[in-house]
Amino acid sequence: MDVSRWLRKTLSDERGSLSVVIIALFFLTVASLMVMTDVATVLVAKRSLAQATEAAAQRGVHTLDKSAYYTGKGTMFTAPLALITDRQDVPIPINCDRALFEVMLELRNWSNDDGLMKRRELQGIVLTDLNCDGTSLEISTYAEVKFPFTLPFSTMDSALLTSTAGTTNYVQEGFYLFGVRLY
Repeated sequence: MDVSRWLRKTLSDERGSLSVVIIALFFLTVASLMVMTDVATVLVAKRSLAQATEAAAQRGVHTLDKSAYYTGKGTMFTAPLALITDRQDVPIPINCDRALFEVMLELRNWSNDDGLMKRRELQGIVLTDLNCDGTSLEISTYAEVKFPFTLPFSTMDSALLTSTAGTTNYVQEGFYLFGVRLY
């Protein structure tokens, strides 16, 4: 009987039960902070990858195909005729081979440089697709982002991010005087 009375008294004693709740809440708070940090890292890295992809597309589209650009250049009547007919601006021709080279250079700079806009989690930005039709450029990239924390009971330590950007340059026809567009 003494053993059962002692056991009943020990199990009904509530001293220290609050410390179990506090420890459980502490671990729940730490796990939540780890998850929020990982999610924030992914969101910031995704924006940085989008900026890198857009910068590479802009650098690639600025590779002028001079032979196509200077063919059939306008006369002194081109600007007044464009004004009268309300003609749309024409796209600037792109040198697609040079564009690929410039895109790769820009992505390498984003992967290896420690500038303010660049994330150190994005060390290996990979070009997956480049479409160039001579007047517009579209590129797709991906990068793996490493999580700062590995969550308990999880094997995920990274995520794969993708981004796509496209761009076209247009000639704004008009009358230019010393680099200033008058029309």
